Order: sequence, then C-alpha cells, then structure tokens
Amino acid sequence: MAWSEYMLDASFRGVRFDVIQTRDSVSRSVAVHEYPYQDGGDVEDLGRQPRNSRMTALFWGDTYEQQLQAFIVALDTYGSAELIHPIFGSMPNMQCIEYGIDHTADNVDHCYVELVFLEATPGNPFFMQEFTLSKLDEILNKIQGLLDGLQGILDAVIAPLKTAQKYMAKIKALGSVMVNMVTVFRGDIVGFISSVKNFINYPGAFLSDLRSALDLTSLSSKSSTTNSITAYSDNTISDWKETKSQLNAIAAIPNAMITGETDAPVSMPAGATLDDIKELNAIVTAEVAAELTKNAVEILTDKEQLEKLSPDDIEMIVNDVRESLLNVIDQHRELYEPEMQSVSSSPTDIALRWQPVVLSLKDIALDVQNLGNAAIMARPPLVRRRIESDCNFHLLAHKLYGDYQRAAELYRLNPTIRDSNNIKQGDFIYAYAR
Repeated sequence: MAWSEYMLDASFRGVRFDVIQTRDSVSRSVAVHEYPYQDGGDVEDLGRQPRNSRMTALFWGDTYEQQLQAFIVALDTYGSAELIHPIFGSMPNMQCIEYGIDHTADNVDHCYVELVFLEATPGNPFFMQEFTLSKLDEILNKIQGLLDGLQGILDAVIAPLKTAQKYMAKIKALGSVMVNMVTVFRGDIVGFISSVKNFINYPGAFLSDLRSALDLTSLSSKSSTTNSITAYSDNTISDWKETKSQLNAIAAIPNAMITGETDAPVSMPAGATLDDIKELNAIVTAEVAAELTKNAVEILTDKEQLEKLSPDDIEMIVNDVRESLLNVIDQHRELYEPEMQSVSSSPTDIALRWQPVVLSLKDIALDVQNLGNAAIMARPPLVRRRIESDCNFHLLAHKLYGDYQRAAELYRLNPTIRDSNNIKQGDFIYAYAR
C-alpha cells in the first residue's frame, strides 16, 4: 500500500480537513485474578474498549477562519458520525470527545486543531429497539399460549374428580365456587353474560366467563383522558391502580367464598376448605395476572400514554406485573412440584402441563421488563437542575428547551411541587438533559 495511491481526504460529518499526524490506539478491558503466595495471576479478557483515534488537523490560507468555523460546527453537533480516516478510511459512529485549537504568532493565517475521536458502537438493542405493534402482538400471543396452558391444567385437575367417590366434597366445593363467582359477576359487572351453569362438565366455559369478566373489569376502570396541567400522568396511573385493585379483588373471591368473607349467592357445601379449591385459586390468580399483563403491555407500547408517564411510573407498572407473575409461579410450583415424584403412576398428565406454564410466565415477565427498560432508556438522561430565578413550569420549559409545551413533562417529573406557578429561586427540579 502506498500513500500516493490510497491515502484519503480526511473528513468528519462531511467537512473535509487536512491532517499532518494521526495516532490510533486500542486497548482491552481485563480482569486480573491474583492469588496469595503465587506469582502472576489469571487475566480474563473482557473485550476490546472503544478505538481511540487522535489527529492533528491543519487549517491555513486566506479562508482558513471560515473553514475552521464550519469544522467547529461539525465537531459541536450532538452525537456520533462518520469519520474518514486518511489511512484507514471510513470509521462510522465516531464521537469527538475533545478538541483543542492552537494559534501561534509565527504561523500567520493558519492553526492546528488537536482532535480526539472515540468509537461509539450502537448499544445493546435491549435499550435501543423501538417496540412496534409487532412486539405487542408477540407478547399477546405468548399470553394466549399461557391461557391455553391454564385451561389444560384445569381440565387435568377436574377430569379424575368426576369419577372418584372420595373426591365428592372437593368437586362440590369447586363447582359451588365457580357458580358463585359467575353469579357475582352477573350482579356486579355491567354487560356480563353467562349461559352455562354446569362448570364441572364444562370447565372451559368457566374460564371463558372469567376472562370476559376480567376484560369488562379492565375496561370499566379506565377513565377518559384530560389535558389539565395537574393531571399529566394522573389518569394513566390512577387507571392502572384502579384496574390492579379491581382485578386483585376478583382473584380473592374463591378463598373469600370458602372463609365467608364474601357472601355466597348460592349456598356453599358444608365443610368446604381452602385445600379443596387450591387449584382453582391458582388458576384464577394466573388469569388475573395475565389480564394485568395485557393492560401493562398496552400502556408500554402506546406512545401517547408513555409520554404521560415518568420513569418511576413505568418502573412501578413493570414491578406490579412482575410481582403478580412471580406470585403465580410460586403458587404453581408449590402445588404441582410434588406431582413430579409420581409422574409415571399419576392418573393425569398435570405433572407435564404445569412446567410449560411456568416457563411461559417467565418469558412474559422478561418481555415486560424489556418493554419497560426500552421505554425508559429511549428518553434523554434525567438531571437535577437548580432554579436560577422565580418562575413557573411554562417559563422554565421555554428557558430549558425553547418549548413551553414541555411544561407538562416538567410537572410529571416533579410531582412533589405543589404550586407549578410559584417555583422559587434555589429550588431543585428534575428535568431531561435535552
């Protein structure tokens, strides 16, 4: 390779410049593990660090000032860009982290610019990916697979009970709780319709009614949106909390029927215990968790709703869902792990059905966490700013961003400020860096 044949014109963001010297360096991150009384140590290679490229640029001639100003604008522009290295050619995603301009009296009409570039590789797609409707569909398909698995478990639980005399008390308790739950739904939920009464012979009909009740409950707990400055995120978060509360109330019905905390419209069999309905309770809890997850996913994939939420709000929604799913996982493990000891002699295949359900729950929990992280990381960094003079959020938004309409964003990030029109000098607020 000869310079006369292959050397390139250096440029950054399309602005060309002359180069008189380059120095490129690469280092690697390592972890050194040392041991007492032993020379040396184990060196673990953790990967290459960003490439570092240093250059000395030269601007000269009668128009050097104009060329220098254009180059400074390119250097000061936010973010990384393509650097054309005179030796190595195109180097995409290079970030200028430092530059210095040298003028001397002996060198008239020219200057040297010392440049330091650092390789800026794209981050983990976990943080950078924009989740579209296809991601929503993917998670909803997993939830549907979970619901199918739950129906398989309920069928496997009830099937052997219908033919064994010793399980008569258990089957009566299960049937009574299911009938009572549907009766409660008819009285409490507007628009709920059910036509089947024999849920022991048709357990799938009970799950269909339960899912219908959960959908209607979620729908009824959502309020209309508002543009009031005092309610930027209040509606979404208050709707979420109300939905969670009402769904949890449904999850508590089976046990409450047995303990008498909730009046049963249809009389319960004498001597019914919580142990008689433990499988049904786990199924209902899982159905509630699935409905809560669907609500969370709809929020986390809706750009309009995300704009109304602070990072803390998003974190709360994700944590609520993961806690609900973890509770279901714990319930199923406690109930069905003992079945693994007698899988070959068991009259049902329930020992083979519950593990795929648990794996599905874990996958869904991870997907929801990824959605929440993506929503948070897609935003600029959050910084703490000191107020320089008395103002309100509209004036502050105009001063920080040149856009008074971002006052809603500032209010959402600072819920502890009671009077948004009377922010005092010296107060500290949270705001996005850009």
